[in-house]
Amino acid sequence: MGVRSRSSVPTASNQYGLSISTTSVSLTLVRVAMAAEIYVRTASIVFKKDSGTPTATEGFQADPGDYIPLNSRSELDGFRAVRQGGTDATVDVVYFTDVSG
Repeated sequence: MGVRSRSSVPTASNQYGLSISTTSVSLTLVRVAMAAEIYVRTASIVFKKDSGTPTATEGFQADPGDYIPLNSRSELDGFRAVRQGGTDATVDVVYFTDVSG
């Protein structure tokens, strides 16, 4: 098994202050992104990584201060999230290239 490393994509490609409400939200991806890290900033969310539609009670919950790793292009493409509870959430997304050797 080879060494795996990541490099950040240009800062302008990252998403800061992405609002998550009651309608399922996906990510705006850049072509070179192969992985990402999502920081949950303000309120809890429920997410899926398989293109399924999460609901307030179906999916994985992430709370403020949590990080969500997305480790493949498939997970990036499949990520969907909704807020959990009565308050819209804000998340920050940092994208990475993925270099395996």
